[in-house]
Amino acid sequence: MKTIISKSALAIALCAASLSAMAATNWNLTNSAANEPQVTGWKATGNTSDIYKTSVGYWAGNGIGVGGESATGNQHALDNKDGFEVALLSFDEAVRLESVRAGFATTDSDIFVMAFTGFGSLTATQSLDGGTFANLTSRGWTLIGNYANIGTATKDLGTAAGDIYSSFWLIGAGGYLANSGVNSGDIRNGSAVGFDKCSGTGKNQVCGKYDYLKLASVGGTIKPNNGGGNVPEPGSLALAGIALLGMVGMRRRKNAA
Repeated sequence: MKTIISKSALAIALCAASLSAMAATNWNLTNSAANEPQVTGWKATGNTSDIYKTSVGYWAGNGIGVGGESATGNQHALDNKDGFEVALLSFDEAVRLESVRAGFATTDSDIFVMAFTGFGSLTATQSLDGGTFANLTSRGWTLIGNYANIGTATKDLGTAAGDIYSSFWLIGAGGYLANSGVNSGDIRNGSAVGFDKCSGTGKNQVCGKYDYLKLASVGGTIKPNNGGGNVPEPGSLALAGIALLGMVGMRRRKNAA
């Protein structure tokens, strides 16, 4: 009897631990090399220009920005003024990114999110260094989505039901179009409006504004069983626990007969 009870308790404990591992986690972003995830900045002067590594700044409460250039009131933000910038988030484990929160946003705050899903000779860093924004999708990056005007509220990326996990994620200022590159993210009649240009008239006018923001945190789920090993799925563990509890009940009823 004690053995059955012990096994049942262990199965339930394992189930709870597995479910806990799958719970959403929140990560604060800084420019520290010891931070999880590690954040590096990348930039190119245009969509067909080589991407190169650049600096990452950190402002407590507001989060991280990329690059050292300044714009009035928007120093060191992640932006697309005078070039295109992205933050590379490198996790120790495979993660499904599910939310982004900016601690600072002004003018406009469109972002695009990409996951590194490539296999082969290129690592995530190698795929950026010397690559271009126009060819990112052919160098191992998958576009997760474009998100307009996220402001400073937590933005749900709509990925919670998906199956894309990666240790490397890109967050860039503006919108992204595969095989073309970064655009303003402001849409008119299905097409993106160019930076600092307008489409339409009157109340229907849409202008492609530059985007400025500082990223404070991201949220997501660590991939189950990451790192190898045949660990049972939570559902299987739950069923095992229920079965063992049933065995305990049957044993008790038999002894009472």
